Amino acid sequence: MIGERVRLAREACLLTQQELAQSVGAPLSAIADVEVGRVHNPSAELISGIASVTSFPLGFFKQGALPHLPEGHYRRLKRGTARVSKQVRAQVRQILELVEKAEATVSLPPVKITPAHGGLTSIGIEEIAERVRRELGFNDREPITNLIRAAERAGVVVVRLPGKLEDHDGFSVWPEFGLGGRPIVALGSTQSGDRDRHTVAHELGHLVLHTLRSGFSTDEAETEAHRFAGALVLPRRAAVEAMRSPLTLGVLMSVKAHYGASLSMGSRRALDLGLIDRSHFVSLQKQLAKRGWRSDEPVRVDVETPVLIDKILRALGGSGSAVDRAERLGLPLFAFRSLLASSG
Repeated sequence: MIGERVRLAREACLLTQQELAQSVGAPLSAIADVEVGRVHNPSAELISGIASVTSFPLGFFKQGALPHLPEGHYRRLKRGTARVSKQVRAQVRQILELVEKAEATVSLPPVKITPAHGGLTSIGIEEIAERVRRELGFNDREPITNLIRAAERAGVVVVRLPGKLEDHDGFSVWPEFGLGGRPIVALGSTQSGDRDRHTVAHELGHLVLHTLRSGFSTDEAETEAHRFAGALVLPRRAAVEAMRSPLTLGVLMSVKAHYGASLSMGSRRALDLGLIDRSHFVSLQKQLAKRGWRSDEPVRVDVETPVLIDKILRALGGSGSAVDRAERLGLPLFAFRSLLASSG
């Protein structure tokens, strides 16, 4: 049990076993033996050193077994490394532990979204996205003004992870589905409101489309999640009405202002729905690139902030100083402050 907690703390801080051993002043074998369970009762000096290096409170290492975290799905660039993916999983696993503790004492909204079964076509994904919009409380035309809050009201815990997660935008996982488990969507550092909305919608797509279904490749899962995200943020009927020919960047900017869908998402949505052909889509992408709008689009979309994780942290952390509350939660002080700062 202590071994998996040492590993979590190490990976959450983006450290290798060798780097942790050097920082603690212990042999590599000492860290490895604890993590794999060959040593069940490491010395107090070693654990104190690990706590100091990782900034995790000592109490964290004295708790029982960590909850099981399924594989989940990442939204990351192709150059994103496995090392950062492990960092994301470690941080989310600790969030999961807090969520599971909160279930017994904190009033959390019931989970309203439901996963899909069986094979899917593009039309099927559109229909599922429309169903999820209804589960979130929206019809097939109106914009979802605050997607994070809508997801939270539907029982999804959304959290912005502390620190810069290189080339990773998001992660989603549904632990203990069917046994009362609660879905989690994790975001990386804030980039823009529209990009965050795309990431949340994309990860909701993974939760709905890929929790129960199997037999698809990673690329196929990503394609399905992107199609779902577009349909959730910019529903089919509204898209057809709003993006009439000729589709220009000006039209896409108007759509973005109303629906919070990036220009890139809007142009892709038009292609998916057959409103434009591929040559028109490529032309729009080139226009975005020429203006430098692929990474910095015009039309500001407000950044949304989670509130459910704030409720959990305050309930479980109790009163007192930030140090005291972080200690009770088993969180590094910097992580506790970051989580509070990114919610509200």
